[in-house]
Amino acid sequence: MKKLLMLVACCGILAGCGGGTRVIDTNDSRAVADMRDVMELEYRDWERTAEHMLDSMMKNRVFANTKNPVIAMGPMVNDTMQRFDTDMLVRRIRVYLVNNGHAQFATNFTGEDTTSNAVRAQRGNAEFDVSTIAGTGTLVAPNFSLSGKMLQRNIPVDTCWLCASKTRVEYYLQMVLTDVRTGLSVWEEERPIIKEGRRAPTW
Repeated sequence: MKKLLMLVACCGILAGCGGGTRVIDTNDSRAVADMRDVMELEYRDWERTAEHMLDSMMKNRVFANTKNPVIAMGPMVNDTMQRFDTDMLVRRIRVYLVNNGHAQFATNFTGEDTTSNAVRAQRGNAEFDVSTIAGTGTLVAPNFSLSGKMLQRNIPVDTCWLCASKTRVEYYLQMVLTDVRTGLSVWEEERPIIKEGRRAPTW
């Protein structure tokens, strides 16, 4: 009987330790507390940075003198100590600009969309209705280029010799909008994100 009770107790402990998958509501203030010790860049950093970049861009009225702003994505360099897709930041900015009618993106120009060229390659193919294939001279070239860089700097923070060492992590997210016609930047912005803790991302 004792063995059976011990087995049941062990199973209960293991079940409790295993936990389960929990979906975090990003609008729930308690999620902020759950992520307070996260030293890596996470969803709230992307959201706040995107909002900051868009606010700066709109205040500077960078598209005011352009009738049909079309943007091509330039390089977005991740020079941090973490592996992540820079699209986590850029996509939020793109969605806002496109869905609110501020600008469009030339996805064909940078190779994001391959269908446009694939359709045009069917010219002369008797299996296709000619009237449904895009004609020549219909692609729109970009008049702006959006590029950026993400940097990380780790700085040791002095603590007492009995304490675990802390590190201050400085992230710098930089973006530049360039006028393709002149090659000159028309808008630039940098967003620093500073965190301090004991589990800093390293190489």
